[in-house]
Amino acid sequence: MTYLPLTATLRLQFHREFTLNDAVPLVPYFRKLGISHVYASPLLSSTPGSMHGYDTIDCHTIDPDRGGIEGLKNLVSALRDQGMGLILDIVPNHMGVGSANHWWMDVLRHGRDSAYAQHFDIDWSPASPMLHNKVLLPFLGDPLDDTIRSGDLKIALHEASNHLAIHYGDQFYPLSAQSEAGLLAEAGSVRTSAITDETLTKLNALITPDSKTGRERLEALLEAQHYRLAWWRVAGDLVNWRRFFDVTSLVALRMDRKDVFDDAHKLVFELYREGLIDGLRVDHVDGLARPAEYCTRLRARLDTLRRERPEGLRDQAPFFIEKILQKNEILPLEWPVTGTTGYDFLEQVDLALHDPRGEAPLTELWSAYGPADFETVEHGARHEKLDTSFVGDFEALTARLAGQFPSGRDLTPHAIGVALRALLTVFPVYRSYFADGGDSGADFRAIDRARLAAQQILPVYQHEILDQICQYLADARIDTTERQDILERFEHLTAPLTAKAGEDTAFYRYARLLSRNDVGCSPDRFAAPVKSFHSMNIERLANHPQALLTTATHDHKRGEDGRARLMVLSEPAANWPETARRWLDQSQAFLEKTAHGPSPISADAYFIFQTLISSWPLNEAGFSDYSERIDAYLTKALREAGSQTGWSNPDEAYEKACLDFAHRCMTGDFGKGLSSYVARISPAATLNSLSQTLLRMTSPGVPDLYQGRETWDFSLVDPDNRRPVDYPGHQSMLDEALPFAQSSAGWKNGRIKQALIETVLALRLENTDLFASGRYLPLMATGPLAEHVIAFQRQTMEGSCLIIAPRLTMALAPDEGLCIHHRGLSETMLPVQGAWRSLLHDGIAPEAGAFSLGYLNGRPPIDILINRD
Repeated sequence: MTYLPLTATLRLQFHREFTLNDAVPLVPYFRKLGISHVYASPLLSSTPGSMHGYDTIDCHTIDPDRGGIEGLKNLVSALRDQGMGLILDIVPNHMGVGSANHWWMDVLRHGRDSAYAQHFDIDWSPASPMLHNKVLLPFLGDPLDDTIRSGDLKIALHEASNHLAIHYGDQFYPLSAQSEAGLLAEAGSVRTSAITDETLTKLNALITPDSKTGRERLEALLEAQHYRLAWWRVAGDLVNWRRFFDVTSLVALRMDRKDVFDDAHKLVFELYREGLIDGLRVDHVDGLARPAEYCTRLRARLDTLRRERPEGLRDQAPFFIEKILQKNEILPLEWPVTGTTGYDFLEQVDLALHDPRGEAPLTELWSAYGPADFETVEHGARHEKLDTSFVGDFEALTARLAGQFPSGRDLTPHAIGVALRALLTVFPVYRSYFADGGDSGADFRAIDRARLAAQQILPVYQHEILDQICQYLADARIDTTERQDILERFEHLTAPLTAKAGEDTAFYRYARLLSRNDVGCSPDRFAAPVKSFHSMNIERLANHPQALLTTATHDHKRGEDGRARLMVLSEPAANWPETARRWLDQSQAFLEKTAHGPSPISADAYFIFQTLISSWPLNEAGFSDYSERIDAYLTKALREAGSQTGWSNPDEAYEKACLDFAHRCMTGDFGKGLSSYVARISPAATLNSLSQTLLRMTSPGVPDLYQGRETWDFSLVDPDNRRPVDYPGHQSMLDEALPFAQSSAGWKNGRIKQALIETVLALRLENTDLFASGRYLPLMATGPLAEHVIAFQRQTMEGSCLIIAPRLTMALAPDEGLCIHHRGLSETMLPVQGAWRSLLHDGIAPEAGAFSLGYLNGRPPIDILINRD
């Protein structure tokens, strides 16, 4: 059997409603579309009912809800029949806590003596004496004293482990072996298997809160455990184990320990050795203590195992990492990875498709209604997170750092905390890698940039303290366990702080133009020259030629085609500032009075307008559940922003005012005006969509297609972007085989996008070397419409192809069929020679010689051509 090389991936989200077996009959469709590898969401057993799989509870089994090992074998068999492969998303950073996690339950039962006590990143000696040798469990809905008095804590038998536990809600917290033995003795039993309901009733009578003695016995029983139950609101202050961001249902693993690495990857390596998976995607690599060490260890193990794989499947495994690259940051070249998962490409293509002329008027518009510039908003959010979600982590880091400076230096813990806070709030990247042995220029530059920025917000007398902190962090000559601990704590704080304050908070507060507010993007950057896009493609080809390229994921804030609509608002011809001001005036009658005054506030109203534009359905069928989708999204967005309402203290009156406002905007005369505006910008928006699709399919790297996005994607943030896909409809369109050129008139059904993907992926499979390693030659157009073109060649000795993608087309007035009628096309030239044949426009052959775009006049101005010489 000949297996396809890695040319295009398809991301599938598996869960109980779409299992591995459900994907089996779809494999021929995926192959016909041009996919070489399915890229599966996490498949290891996760928290019961989990729809995403990023909360693993058992690293040694495939989740039965997702089809189990038999389902995986069935899918892989179907893929092999088509010559296709499978890439698996794995989650080494953390696991889900709870009764279903055997490792976690063992730690709660045995404490530091558990065989898994070192698997988790637990601080067994925190500052709080009451947590020494204990694990804080901040899962109570009320303060502990209130919970005790309520009678909600019961002794029960945890059947999965056959041990006694404290039962609360749907969770079990195991009793220590000593406590269990004492209770069994009181019950007159020697083993838990002999426990009856009558026995449990008697035991619970001993700890009833109805009596002072019962309460005291319950308090003593809880105090004797290896954990301390607590109110959920104290998690940020007291939790003594590292979480994924600030999520207290996810506990971090010590993946820097080889025994933990081996245990957590045992099944993954077995699947790879047997040929059931072909590559890996590593989630949240920046959460690991030592990412470079982890990547090196993982690559070495995969390279060793490849020799034991089935014949024909022994090529080096692709190995991608999810890493957010900030402005001017590059992936460390020494990491032995195939590349990132593609958020950096999303940012690059996004910047190229925004009109820089829109920056000044949209900034002025936002300043009239919204808060400050993005940097100020994001820094403010970091301060808030340090005071809430990460206050315990910050205080622990401050205390340890203060312990490294002699008191005679006048470096008080408070002064160190002030300087450290300033440093954290301006740190320019997700993290440095000093704890990983990093001594690259990038790490030193990051620390120095943060130091200089922090100086701008600190009084002069604190600059010396700041300098000493930075010197300590960056000085590899201080080779102590204390410094290693401090570095890990520092780097484990900057990454979640940046993520939670940025993409999970500031992205919902700052709304100058929401197409710039997506994962991997920097909203303070509005647009970038096409030359920058070319430069990044050249760099990727040189360093990571098989990195994934994405414009839609399970984590995106809004769908790729919704962003493409909002991109048009950057163009002067869209008249967005005038339209927005008119809408804000017209909608004054929709406001409701709340504690915040007339609601929603203007910034949120402006956010709602953009949300409706980006997600407005193309047909009546799309409106069937649209109101419910908008309600769910806006509730989440408002709470994530945390300005007028929030998750911990929701202001339901304000939220209702916002939802009512959105509903009024969707109906009546206002709704008609909104629909008319969306219709006016849609041809230009659709050309943006087709451009980013073509660029993703042809730029250096491997295009990744998120499930169902071969047609239009106007989704919002999860869970909206994880709704079921209409595969029968997509298959039917593909079978009809309507060519790209004949699809433009009916573009709203999505076939034109599917046809583009099908055509280009077929070309990639036929010319693997051309796209895997072919030269990338930027082409700068000349002539009256030069700024509206992104063009380049991919070239090998055997042949070449020419890519032409439009940009900023609103001023060119594309018609309802996406066609441009502009005489300037014939005067716009590309610096290429030779004979070419179009793959999108019925094989048309532009005139040989100087290459004019005139042949696209009256057609959608997008193409991929092959050389006929």
